[in-house]
Amino acid sequence: MTEVDERSRYASVTAGARVFALIVLAAPVAFTGDYGPILNVILVAAVWMIAIFVEGLHRIPVLPALVLEAGLVTFLAAWTLADSRVLLPAIGLPLFIGGLVRGSRGMLEVAVAELVVLTVTIVPNNAIERTADLVWTVFTWLMVGLGFGAIGAIVHNLRAETPSTAGSYRDARALIAQLINLSGELVDGLDPVGISRNVLGLTRAELPLTAAVVYTPSIFGPTPLVEGDVATAGIQLRDALIEQVFAAAEPLIVEDQLAFPLLTEAGVVAVVAGVIEPQTRGESSALLAKAKALTRSFTPEAVQLDTALLFTTVRDEATTEERHRLARDLHDGVAQDLAALGYLIDGLEETSTTTEQAEQVEELRSELSKVVAELRRSIFSLRNDANAGNTLGQSIEALAGHIQSRSGIPVVVELDEGESRLRGGVEQELLRIAQEAMNNAVKHARASKIVVSCTVHPPHAEIRVQDNGRGLQVGRDDSHGLRIMKERARRIGARLDLHNSTEHAGVELVVALGATRNAGQVPGNQTG
Repeated sequence: MTEVDERSRYASVTAGARVFALIVLAAPVAFTGDYGPILNVILVAAVWMIAIFVEGLHRIPVLPALVLEAGLVTFLAAWTLADSRVLLPAIGLPLFIGGLVRGSRGMLEVAVAELVVLTVTIVPNNAIERTADLVWTVFTWLMVGLGFGAIGAIVHNLRAETPSTAGSYRDARALIAQLINLSGELVDGLDPVGISRNVLGLTRAELPLTAAVVYTPSIFGPTPLVEGDVATAGIQLRDALIEQVFAAAEPLIVEDQLAFPLLTEAGVVAVVAGVIEPQTRGESSALLAKAKALTRSFTPEAVQLDTALLFTTVRDEATTEERHRLARDLHDGVAQDLAALGYLIDGLEETSTTTEQAEQVEELRSELSKVVAELRRSIFSLRNDANAGNTLGQSIEALAGHIQSRSGIPVVVELDEGESRLRGGVEQELLRIAQEAMNNAVKHARASKIVVSCTVHPPHAEIRVQDNGRGLQVGRDDSHGLRIMKERARRIGARLDLHNSTEHAGVELVVALGATRNAGQVPGNQTG
């Protein structure tokens, strides 16, 4: 918040304080009948009225206005000392206003201005008797003013810690604008998988590791983000070692495995863990020193990865919310319209007078039922997510059950899942690929059975969707299903293979994450 905003924020308080102080100053003059200083009281009132007016003019800087007000009030109070000390309390008000508007800094600035004016006004003026009593009185009112100034500064600091709603919205708007710019300009630079692969490549160039994995924290514990050649090594990295590095934020070696953190100012963003090559396992001290040096040198990559993970979280949440919104709109809009159309068809069926009309109405009813079934399947697919409540396998089971109930085609699901889970965004992409494959089997394969197998042992995962239908067909020009599945697989670093089954009739789709098999080329002319 700017200083102009601060002045406007406290305008009512400072105006009330000036009016109250003016009443306090004028009351003794009226009560005692001492009208000598009345002109200066009027001048002080004029200064304060002008100050109240100036607070509404944002063009005038805050500091000069405060210092000028304090100087004029102090000059009038000091000039009157030859006749009366009735205006001395007025020097405390500018200190309070300075502390309220600018904090302790403003209070000190006003105090310096008042001391300078008091010195310049009193010392050369021979009409003012500079007695100890006068010095003590001036000092007392200055201390009182500083006390009120300290109170104002405390109020200022407390208000600063609880920003206004408008200010929060302005900050949020600025951050959202920056996020939009980033999403348009830095998409490639905000890919956590790509960043992690770069880190693994640089790590293997410095450390003798035969396998390496980048882990990120999640509610399920350390979650693999991307693996190096751990699949070929056939080694299970120790979860305890990875968790210790997350907690200690220091490189560690346990037996034949090494792990080190990727650090930012906010803490540990990720942990790189790997298996040490046999010929260098006795060099623990040297390896730890290299790992510490890598932790320091990877600070830019850690910041980039942290930003990419945050951006991915925001994007995934926005995507999920948009899917749910589309599902609501379809349910409340198109679905209701189709239901109303069904009632109209029922009415036509009752009024049919010939067999031909009845057959046409029945055909229309059949087509409408297919559209409604497809719409319901789409709504369910939009709402069904892999989330904290369901594992990837459980989400696939729910989706398969829904497809079976709507299509009448048996869908068998075989699950093999470990205790740990993949990253949320990876699970979402795998679920959507499985969903598209099952829908394609229902719509195009003319299959009588679909078998889905889901194997998840992070950082590896594999999903197979098989049907016993008519096999791959020539694709339509407007078909986008296969292209979208390939894009989803590429986004998470998975390999997608679609081919006619060699064991039986039908099509087999395989999407593998972190597997060692060489996926074949995906044909470009399949129906999707």
